[in-house]
Amino acid sequence: MNTQFKIIAEDDKTGARITRWKTNHGTVETPFFMPVATKMAVKHLTSTDIKEIGIQAVIANSLVLELSRGSLYIEKRGGIHKLMNYDGTIFTDSGGFQMIRESFYEKTTPKGVVFRDPLNQKKSFLATPEWVMHVQGHIGSDVAMILDDHNAHTHTKEKHAEAVLQTYEWGKQCVHAKINPKQLLFGIIQGGSYLDLRKKSAKLMESLQFDGMALGGLATGEPIPVMKKVVSTVTKIIKKEQPRYLMGLGSPIEMINTIGMGIDCFDSTYPTQNARHNTLFTMQGKIDIAKGRYIHDDNPIEEDCDCYTCKNYTKAYVCHLAKSEEPIAMRLKTYHNIFFMKRLMNEAKLAIKENRYQKFEKEFARSFGKKKEQPQKEGKKQKNVSLV
Repeated sequence: MNTQFKIIAEDDKTGARITRWKTNHGTVETPFFMPVATKMAVKHLTSTDIKEIGIQAVIANSLVLELSRGSLYIEKRGGIHKLMNYDGTIFTDSGGFQMIRESFYEKTTPKGVVFRDPLNQKKSFLATPEWVMHVQGHIGSDVAMILDDHNAHTHTKEKHAEAVLQTYEWGKQCVHAKINPKQLLFGIIQGGSYLDLRKKSAKLMESLQFDGMALGGLATGEPIPVMKKVVSTVTKIIKKEQPRYLMGLGSPIEMINTIGMGIDCFDSTYPTQNARHNTLFTMQGKIDIAKGRYIHDDNPIEEDCDCYTCKNYTKAYVCHLAKSEEPIAMRLKTYHNIFFMKRLMNEAKLAIKENRYQKFEKEFARSFGKKKEQPQKEGKKQKNVSLV
C-alpha cells in the first residue's frame, strides 16, 4: 500500500519536520505519540477518551492478543478497529520486544522465536515471520511490524551482529508473507549501541523497500547520550521519504530531542505508568499529585491545560482521590498525561512551522527538566500503585 508520504514543513536548523501519510484509517500528521493499548485498551481510558483527546494512533501487541484472545476471534468481530470502537490508526507490534522478557522468551532459532505462553508455562510455540504476518493480518491493524531479533543493550556485540542479520532475513520473509494488502509494513533497525552495526542494519532494511522504518532496541536502559548518538547516526542514513518511528520512547525531553533529529512518531507506556504512580506532567515539569501540599490547592493541575481533568477538577480533588486510592483517580490522572503528550506534539509542530524548533527544544528542556520537587515530609509514605 502506498503511504502517499509528504513532508509538509522542515525546520531550518534541525532535522525536525512535519509529515503526512496515509493509512487504511485516514491520514496521520507527524510528529505524534502513540499510547500503548497492549490488549486493545489504553489503561484506564476508553476509546471515546482517546478520540476526545485527539490521539491519531495507538499501538497494540499482536503476540499478547493472539495468546489472550486470538486473532481469528478479533477478525470475526470485524477487526480491531470495530471491536475497540476506534477509527484512528492502529499499529501492532510483532512481539519481538517480548524477547527480553523472561516470562515469554525461551530461545531464538533461524526459523523464528520460541515463546512460552505466560498464562500456561508448559505451552511453547514458534513465532515465525509467516505466523507474525498472518496474526497481524487477521487482527486488521493499519501498520504491522516485522518480526525482529530484539536484544537488550547489555548483550555482546557478537549477539547484536547476529540479530542484525537475523532481522534482515526475517524482514524479507515478512514482506513475502504479508496477507493484508491494506496494511502498511515497517522494517526495524537493530544493532544495539554499536554504530557500525546500526549503519549495516539500516542499509539492509532500506534494501527491502518497507512502507516505513523503525528504530528498535532503544529506550531499554542504555545511557541517553548513547541513544541520541544512535538516532542521529541512523537518521542520516535512512531515506527522508518515509515515516521514521522510534519504538518505546516516551520521555518528553528525549522525544523533543529526537524529533529534532528527524524522528516522526513514538510509543511508550511512560505517561500511563507515571500517572499510575501519581506523577503528572506539566510544561513546567512533573508533580507528585499525592503529596500533601496539594490537598488544599484549588487550582487545576495546569492552568492553561484544556484536558477534561483540568477543566473540571482541582489539584485538591485529584490529590484526595489519589490518597484515597479511588479507582476514578486513575482515569483522571491518565487522561491528563495523555493529553499532555498530544499537547506537546502540537507545540512541537507549531515550533517547526514557525522555524524556531531549536529555541523551543532548549526552552522545553529548561522548563520541564527543572529541579524536582523536594521529598515528601509528611508522615507515612504512599504505597506504590501496581503496574498490572
